[in-house]
Amino acid sequence: MNVVKGIRKAIGMWVLVPLTKQYLSKDRYVQIANIHLKVPTGVFHPTLFFSTKFLLDYINSQVVSQASVLELGAGSGLLSIVLAKKGALVTASDISAIACKTVAYNATANDVSIEIIESDVFDDFANQSFDLIVINPPYYPINPNTEAEKAWYCGVDYDYFHKLFGQLAAFMAKDGFAVMVLSEDCNSKLISQLAIKYGYEWAEIRRKRFRFEWNYIFKIKHTN
Repeated sequence: MNVVKGIRKAIGMWVLVPLTKQYLSKDRYVQIANIHLKVPTGVFHPTLFFSTKFLLDYINSQVVSQASVLELGAGSGLLSIVLAKKGALVTASDISAIACKTVAYNATANDVSIEIIESDVFDDFANQSFDLIVINPPYYPINPNTEAEKAWYCGVDYDYFHKLFGQLAAFMAKDGFAVMVLSEDCNSKLISQLAIKYGYEWAEIRRKRFRFEWNYIFKIKHTN
């Protein structure tokens, strides 16, 4: 089983990611339910992997009206738009300037209001707090060489997660929490150990098999 998982992980890093980059070498347009999205070159495509759909299913099951919600690493802004349509007070953030412009374009096209912050994790946030933080993180342990690669690669030493867990608690409202989606292809055990090391409770709340891989949603809450 570990051999199969290792092969699948290698395929993800060295085959699927490059193929996806090739597919996204020009602007794409997609409709999901009643939401119309532009996905330009360099922006994570919400329909090519199962993680976004899984988070979307979770969001659709939640009551978020008037809740303060952050989508961290928003990409095209699909989840932020859905949350806004459900009545949440939404902030969308991404390290990519192109992604932030895309969220703004797609929010206008779908007639919703979203605050947008261009930021490396929480570096450029003011004193804000959120009831819910939604995270679809990069998790392949490779050092990113470009801005676009930061949507996929977390660094060989999992630098993204060290930074995330070092900052996350300061932006959680009282009783607030984060949800994170991960595939079985990543080292979720190591990521959970990092979360616990930084003082968080880590609990699996959903799992679902999409074709050949399991995906998981974890609830993350600071212990203090």
